[in-house]
Amino acid sequence: MPLAAVFIVLLSIALMFIYGVPAVRGRLSDSAQSLVVSQAAATADAVSGAQGGPVLGDELKLASDSTGGEAIVVDTSGTVVARGGDVGGFEPTPEMVESAARGDRMTSRSDTVSVAVAPVVRDGVSAGGVIFASDEPQTTAYQLFLRSGLEAAAIASVLGGGLMLLLATLLSRRVERLTLGAKAIEQGDLSSRIEPGFNDELGNLAQSFNAMAEKLQDSFVQLEERNETLDAVINNLGEGVLATNLEGEVMFANPTARKLLGMTQERVKDIWEPQELPDPWEDLDLPRAVSRCAEEGECGEARVRGDETFLRLYLERMSAFDDHKGGVLVVMQDLSEGRRLEANQQRFLANAAHELKTPITTILGASELLLTGDEDEELRRRFLNHIHSEAGRMQRLSETLLKLARTGSDGREPEPEPLDTGRAVREAAGRMGPLAERAGLSVRVEGAGGRVIADREWLEQALLILTNNAIQHGAEGDEVRLDADGGTIAVEDDGAGIPEEELPYVFERFYRGGDASGGFGLGLPICKELVQRMGGEISICSESGSGTRVEITLPQDDSPRDGGG
Repeated sequence: MPLAAVFIVLLSIALMFIYGVPAVRGRLSDSAQSLVVSQAAATADAVSGAQGGPVLGDELKLASDSTGGEAIVVDTSGTVVARGGDVGGFEPTPEMVESAARGDRMTSRSDTVSVAVAPVVRDGVSAGGVIFASDEPQTTAYQLFLRSGLEAAAIASVLGGGLMLLLATLLSRRVERLTLGAKAIEQGDLSSRIEPGFNDELGNLAQSFNAMAEKLQDSFVQLEERNETLDAVINNLGEGVLATNLEGEVMFANPTARKLLGMTQERVKDIWEPQELPDPWEDLDLPRAVSRCAEEGECGEARVRGDETFLRLYLERMSAFDDHKGGVLVVMQDLSEGRRLEANQQRFLANAAHELKTPITTILGASELLLTGDEDEELRRRFLNHIHSEAGRMQRLSETLLKLARTGSDGREPEPEPLDTGRAVREAAGRMGPLAERAGLSVRVEGAGGRVIADREWLEQALLILTNNAIQHGAEGDEVRLDADGGTIAVEDDGAGIPEEELPYVFERFYRGGDASGGFGLGLPICKELVQRMGGEISICSESGSGTRVEITLPQDDSPRDGGG
């Protein structure tokens, strides 16, 4: 821009000279010609009053000296009778001489000389004419103008070019700042701002750029927050969400969808590379279903079975918007958990009904026999014992169900306090000792214990559940061990153990293993609920035929020991 501004100044001056110099020169020539005509007429008047001889010579000399030209007197025969002054070797042409002899008026102009012919009249009769030539007015004025013009052009070039260079440099730097700011915004740096400078048009433009960048930054911050929220929601959904383009290529898949489809690709720098849609199921051709939905609009719902899953799929066509040409949205809902829970519930209801049916049948049978009144005293006592035993069994079942309901919906918060785990396991072992002895088992307490923060009642209940389970699944002569080591309490038995395939489900409500004996599948879920609500963790490890070990880890008490607990 600065060089262009200087070039424009110089071009303007050059155009002025190209047009102005010839125009001025022509005007000077016209003015000089008019002056020469006037001088020729004045000289002719002076010659008309002179009678010839010395007088004529004096008049011509006087006219030539006063005007700086050359005067030539021609008589009617075309003879030059007098001549005064000198204009650089000027010689009149025959046409000029003839015009003067006839007494005609005539003008002529060359590059250096202006000529005028005026008639000489004496006593009303033409006596020839005067040829007057001059070069001084035209040449002098043109030279002065040209010299002054060149000086003015030089001064204008220096001052104008310098000022234009300075102004153009300032404007160029401000425009460059605007350009750099616009490029920074284009490249995504919305925090970039432009210094407005002066309060002119460029300053207003810079302020508009800054306002636009600020609004864009706020908009992008809101979009990023919404995208992060949406990503967090979608990525943590239990349902699989997958989006494809019209060609059936995967454009997005949340972690659940990738897991269900066996995909490993994740987005790179917030960009998904198109990936071929997998076909993992035998009873549904997923790529074809997506293609049919995208091309023909035949979408809807489908159900498929995997090796260990049962899924419900929803296919929906996505309309085109902006640069997105459309595609298909696939939502995958895993019904396996619900079906397994439903199966466990049904199994629980069947077990509960069976557990209730047996004592009820026994009670009814015994009561019917008692109502006949024909039995002896020993038989009546045996029937009454059966009724009492089965009624107790029904009572235990009802208490277990009530305990489960209370554990799941108990509004009471835990009441944590410092406890000694060694003391807790000893108390549990003491309470469960008689039950173990009747079953032919022994209970042993190990470990030095430790200080934890827990709810006394809830910890006692959890330990009684675990110890009771160990006794129920043990055989005569086995040993149940309660180990308290720091913040960890372990209950271990030598029973038949739990098959590996059943371990993931033992903490689920209503679940009973294939070799369950006497339980209702509710003890471990209750125990887990209590431990977790106290801020602890529970885990189980077992192998079929090698016994079972359940560990409870509770928050340790780091406060100085005061002898309580």
